[in-house]
Amino acid sequence: MGERPLMILVGIGYEPHRGYLLRSIAATTDVWLLDHEPVSWEAPYVVGGTAVDIRDGAELMAAATRVADGRTVDGILCWDELKMANTAAVAQYLGLPGVAPDVIDRCRDKHRTRAALAAAGVPQPRSVAVSSLADATAAAADIGYPVVLKPRALGASMGVTKVDRAEDLPAAYEHTRAQHVDQARYYELGVLVEEYASGPEFSVDSAVVDGATTPLFLARKTSGFAPYFEETGHLVDGADPLFTDPELRAVLSAAHDALGFDSGMTHTELRLTPRGWSVIEVNCRLGGDLVPYLGLESTGIDAGRIAAAIACGRPPTLTPTHNTVTAIRFLYPPAPTTVGEIRINPTALPRGALLARPLADPGTTLAPPPEGHVWGRYAMVAVTAPTPAACTPLLDAAEAAISLVPA
Repeated sequence: MGERPLMILVGIGYEPHRGYLLRSIAATTDVWLLDHEPVSWEAPYVVGGTAVDIRDGAELMAAATRVADGRTVDGILCWDELKMANTAAVAQYLGLPGVAPDVIDRCRDKHRTRAALAAAGVPQPRSVAVSSLADATAAAADIGYPVVLKPRALGASMGVTKVDRAEDLPAAYEHTRAQHVDQARYYELGVLVEEYASGPEFSVDSAVVDGATTPLFLARKTSGFAPYFEETGHLVDGADPLFTDPELRAVLSAAHDALGFDSGMTHTELRLTPRGWSVIEVNCRLGGDLVPYLGLESTGIDAGRIAAAIACGRPPTLTPTHNTVTAIRFLYPPAPTTVGEIRINPTALPRGALLARPLADPGTTLAPPPEGHVWGRYAMVAVTAPTPAACTPLLDAAEAAISLVPA
C-alpha cells in the first residue's frame, strides 16, 4: 500500500477548469492519460498517455486494456459525464473499483433519477417526462406555474428554463428540446417538466466509500440570465453552518442510497425551499466550475486526491485542515462579441485574489445565454476573504481588472 498506485484518467477537459485536479493527483498517484490528443501540457504530471477517441466505448476499452497489459493498474477515473458510462464499463471489465454502468446511467438520465428518488421518498420537485408541446402544456397545467423545463440527457444547466406563464411555454419548450451535445443520448421523452423549487441553490461534493456518503464541502451557487439558470459563480465557506445540517446530510445519504451509488465522487445540486431541502440532481462526478478548487482553498480537503484514492481502492483523507471563504465568478460579454484581446491588469487585482484567467482565445465569438452557455465566458476570477460578504467587493474589483477588447 506504500507504493504509488497507477490510475488511468479518461479525458482531462479544459485546462483552466480541470488542470489543477491533474496537478494535485499527480503528487500521490501515477497517471496514464487517455484523451483525444497526444499528451502536451500534461506531460510533467503523467507517466504515459494514449491518444484515442474516448467517445467510442470499444476504442476506450481497447486502449485501457493495452495500458493494463503488463502493468498493474489500480484504478480508472473520469470527470466528464459523457464519458462516465464507458469508463465504468472499463472498470468493470478490468476488475477495478467503481459503480456499475447502470448506476451511471441512473444518474445521467434525469428521468431515471427522478423515478429512483421518488420510489425512495427523497424530497425533490415533481417531474413529468414529455415528448411534445401538447404533453408539456398538460403537465405544466397539472403541476402549476411556474415550472422548469429541463433536457433529460444534458448537464451544467444547459437548456434549463423557468416558465412563469402558459403563453411562454411554446418558445421555452422549443428552446429546451433543441439543446443537444455530441454523445448525449436522444430520448423521445426528452424534456422534463418540473415543479419550480423556490429558494437558494447549493451544491455538495461528496465522497462515497463502501456505500457511506461523506459530504466534503458545500457551495452556494449564483445564477443569472433569467429565465435560464446559467451558473455564474459559486462560494464555499469552510465554516458554513448549513454544511452540518442533519436534514441535509440525511437527504444526501438517502439520495445516494436510492440511486445505488456506493463508490466514487458525486456533485449533488439542491435547493433549500420553504418545505426543506429538495434534490435537483445528483451528478456522478467531481463538481465543475472549479468548485473542488474552492473547496480545497476553503477547507484543505483535496477532492482530486480523494477521487483518485477511491478509484484505486485506497482509503482517502477526508479531514479538513482549516476554514476560510472562497468565491469564483465567471464573466460574460453583454452581447455576441468576437474576441480581439482579453487584458488582465495584475496591479489592479485586489488583495485576496486567487486567480484571474482568460477563457477564450482571440478570434472566438462569444455570446451570453441563451445563444451561449458555459462556452460564452471570456474570463474567470476567484478570491478569498474572511467572510462571505467580503467576497463580493473583491470579486467586483477583480472583474474590473479584466477587459474584453472586441476584434
